[in-house]
Amino acid sequence: MNSDRYLQCYLAVADNWPLSLVSIHSQHGDPMYTSMQLFDIYFPDKSRQEFVEWRSHRRFNQWQDDIYSMSDEAFQFHWPMIAGALAEVDAPS
Repeated sequence: MNSDRYLQCYLAVADNWPLSLVSIHSQHGDPMYTSMQLFDIYFPDKSRQEFVEWRSHRRFNQWQDDIYSMSDEAFQFHWPMIAGALAEVDAPS
């Protein structure tokens, strides 16, 4: 996998976001967006401390900013639903 796969896909969709990405982005204010349940679904082996750091990052940062500076691995950790939606868009290509 390229180290900037998510960024390249994001740049390719430009303003033409797929419905899955629009839906996930609109949930940013929902408490589930930073919940331990969501974290446990994606990262069942991670620690409580990692959850606290993950939740704090998601509350105070925007994925549209992070996508430019994070590696794909870091982006996938902090923004798993967004990474999944971008991977779906990238899959047919």
